[in-house]
Amino acid sequence: MTHPDGAYLPSIKERSPSADAERLRHSVADWSAALAAVSDLPSAVRQDVVDALELAQRFNAEVVRPWALQIDRQAMDDPAYIPRELIRQAGEWGLFTLWVPVLFGGKGWNYLSLYAFLEEVASACAGVSSLIGVHYMGQGALMAAWNLRLAAKISAEVCAGERRGEPCLLSLALNEPQAGTDTTDIQLLSQANLLTQAVAQPDGSYILTGRKSYISNGHVSTWHMVVAYEDLAQPADTMVVLAVRADMPGVRVGEMMDKLGQRACVASELIFDGVHVPADCVAIDRRRAKDLKRPYREVAQTLMDYITACTRAGVGAFAAGAARGAYEGARDYAARKVLPGGRLIEQQWAQTTLAEMNKNAILARQAYLESALANGLGGLFRTMFFRPLYWADQLAPASVWRFAARRVLQSPDATHWFQKRFLDGQPKEWQNLISGLASLAKFAGADLAMSNAGLALELTGADGLRHEIGIEKRLRDAKLLQIYEGTDQINRINLFKCRLRPDQGVRVFMREDEALALPDARMNWVSAPQSDWWRAADQFARTQLPGLSFQSALDHMHGLGWANLCSEASAGTQDTSLDALCQVLEALSAGDAGMAAAVYGSAAAHLALRYGDTSAEHAPLMRELSGEWLAWPAFHGLHDQLWPAVDAQGYLRGQIDMLLLGTHARWAVLPVQGRDQTMQLAVVDLSHPAVIRGERLLTLGLANCGINDVEFGGVPCEILKGELAPALFRRLSGLLAPAVMAMLCGVSRASLQEGLAHASSRQQGGGSLLGWGEVRRILSLMQERLSVMQATLQSAMSGGMPGDGAQFALLHVSGQACELTVHGAQLLGGEGYRSGSRQGLRMSDARQLQCLLGGAAWRRQSLLNRA
Repeated sequence: MTHPDGAYLPSIKERSPSADAERLRHSVADWSAALAAVSDLPSAVRQDVVDALELAQRFNAEVVRPWALQIDRQAMDDPAYIPRELIRQAGEWGLFTLWVPVLFGGKGWNYLSLYAFLEEVASACAGVSSLIGVHYMGQGALMAAWNLRLAAKISAEVCAGERRGEPCLLSLALNEPQAGTDTTDIQLLSQANLLTQAVAQPDGSYILTGRKSYISNGHVSTWHMVVAYEDLAQPADTMVVLAVRADMPGVRVGEMMDKLGQRACVASELIFDGVHVPADCVAIDRRRAKDLKRPYREVAQTLMDYITACTRAGVGAFAAGAARGAYEGARDYAARKVLPGGRLIEQQWAQTTLAEMNKNAILARQAYLESALANGLGGLFRTMFFRPLYWADQLAPASVWRFAARRVLQSPDATHWFQKRFLDGQPKEWQNLISGLASLAKFAGADLAMSNAGLALELTGADGLRHEIGIEKRLRDAKLLQIYEGTDQINRINLFKCRLRPDQGVRVFMREDEALALPDARMNWVSAPQSDWWRAADQFARTQLPGLSFQSALDHMHGLGWANLCSEASAGTQDTSLDALCQVLEALSAGDAGMAAAVYGSAAAHLALRYGDTSAEHAPLMRELSGEWLAWPAFHGLHDQLWPAVDAQGYLRGQIDMLLLGTHARWAVLPVQGRDQTMQLAVVDLSHPAVIRGERLLTLGLANCGINDVEFGGVPCEILKGELAPALFRRLSGLLAPAVMAMLCGVSRASLQEGLAHASSRQQGGGSLLGWGEVRRILSLMQERLSVMQATLQSAMSGGMPGDGAQFALLHVSGQACELTVHGAQLLGGEGYRSGSRQGLRMSDARQLQCLLGGAAWRRQSLLNRA
């Protein structure tokens, strides 16, 4: 038999697999861990899962759902807020000892049921699920070293704390400020910029110095499982895992990271200043592993694979819950939302969207279950599923286990036997399986959760952007899943390394040439004489805007004439004022998209006045309003909300939701339901005593544009003549589509520029981030999206999109901007997820800008329904 040139042929070694490889294939775990588990795991495991799901559902109903949004809001208002009452409640429910083995004093529920529990809780709040799950990630790091005496000591303290009503939590301290994802793989450690060093002492203790960053539960944990290095020049060969108590002298909790999402689980900086860690708190080091046959570097890799296989599967469970929560929230909204033609959930497009979301949630679950089952078959907790031990754990009286604990756990020989079996004897094939599947579960689940969060926002439209609805929180929570426990990019490479490369000769984590040639991200404005508008706005956004309050910025922009950038054109001529508007909005959005949205809203209101009424009757009013800031609906799709109505006496009654500049402008231009039941345009004085202005709304993005709800309790208003509101709004949507594109282009340009600057300056892995091929791919993809967006905007501004073409183009541009800004936040890793990070805010702003002319999914339908 002949083979074509270049065909892949297995090596001789692969044709004669090892005994361990044969066992793996015979068990079919290599093909499906779920199928292998049918025969290999005890049947009672399923009942544990059922019990865990029932417990999680009760915990959600009684604790999580009533508190989730409140905790999120409190943490936004006070970045130092810690949800201690939630932690106390979780302790009262026994959630920090349920999955501690009975041998160590816990309840002994199996770890597979823990993943099911975490998914269920994450469907209500990913942050609360993370708070609980991270404790068991610390427990997993403790168990991975197989130091039974230390595990017994700390576990006993955890159980005692629960009995006292003082929860004793664990954290895993792995990440370092300048090392990023380099700490997650032994191969990368040699290039990592590490700071945390443990200096060995003659008595077997260590002096620990350094710092760890983005440590989940850092502020609330009693014990930190710290990964440090004896020799920072040879970290892979000198790694040490220490159990550090929070009250040891020299341990300090530094800054608490102000995150965009998952605020129920605090992230902390830990500082170690000459901390003396006694010998009995050393989980493992190279001296304690000297009797193992494998090189210590391989032992360290096995240890890290054990830990990350558990933690990344846990993130997969968070992600599956987040994906399901987004689906359930969108489904419930669609069932409640009533449209003129019936309920939203009866619309076929809504049904197919929900079906897609349900598919994503199910796939995310299957991914983490495959990983969790592989861990049970050949990973960290396979001993717990060994049938004799499992049934002994389930059936033996607690007194028997306490006797065993005293006799066995304190014996150095027992620790040596377990380390020999599980660190020295772990087959490479199983190690690759559990590590690869965990990475798959992590990045697949995170991507599916982000997809569902975006689909939920599209389906719910403007309503979903409001904090009190809970949908926008799903997006903020889901984004963090793509970053922690190794970025999605590093996990993709790990999957390739462990499961996909054809032979060990294929190198991974290879650096590339750092040279990168990208074109200038700034737009090439065709209307060169008018480009002074862009330069003025760019100068203002970069040098003056950052230091101004919202009111001061409005006053300054009013002086520049930006309250009405659509005043110069006359009907029937080429609208050069829209050119100026687009240029100002693009430059402003790069600095602060909220301020740009305020300019946009006032311009839209003035444009509506210009096209909505040309009669002499209202000429004095038009002159009075000509230079003023005007409020305008933040999302003006007439199909997706109820508008105020004019009563028989000519007074306006009702409420308008989400009014741009509603907190500051005196006048508002609104669509209203007239006395003849038709939609008309009205001018309303917001300073009238019968107007009730709500507080500034907390929405996903666009913080600085004064959005609020306004209630009208019998307010005089001026009904304008001219086009009826539906026709006028269709016309305005076409005129304003380029303006929204301009804002999206500005946000995206700034995201690309900051991402490129960060990749050029951040030193990691032996050079700048530009030396990593995946970073270069992301930057290239961002530039590709931006170039298409800018070309589309230029075409729309030049009149090259007649009819509804500009609105269809906006749908495409907004989708590209949402994807681009997600990549921009991803490039910065944890730094991109701080609440003050411009990259994270741009991601949120792009999503909200997508809805300015109505929710994307809604607009697709309304555009198709037009005559």
